[in-house]
Amino acid sequence: MLVSLYSRPCPTLIKLSVNTLWSCKHQGDSGLLFIDIKYIQSIVVMIPHAPVVDGQQSIERFFLVEKLGFDVAMMAGVKEEVSAEGTGVFSGDSVASTIV
Repeated sequence: MLVSLYSRPCPTLIKLSVNTLWSCKHQGDSGLLFIDIKYIQSIVVMIPHAPVVDGQQSIERFFLVEKLGFDVAMMAGVKEEVSAEGTGVFSGDSVASTIV
């Protein structure tokens, strides 16, 4: 599966949001990576937004929204076809979304 990596979350927004707003930068073509589908741990959507951080000019970033229920569905053996653009995985060090 082809995924698109994102940066680590903005530390200022993480702190101001009490660890709830994970705002990342898209890494473009250099962040494209093929992974084995069995390594997907969760499914996320990266929503575009342009926050103003520390009074600086706003830049395009993406905030992470996890698809709830994926882990429960995997335990129950439920299969779902994921073909919508913008879904992906989060591993802790980086965020990735699928390219469909």
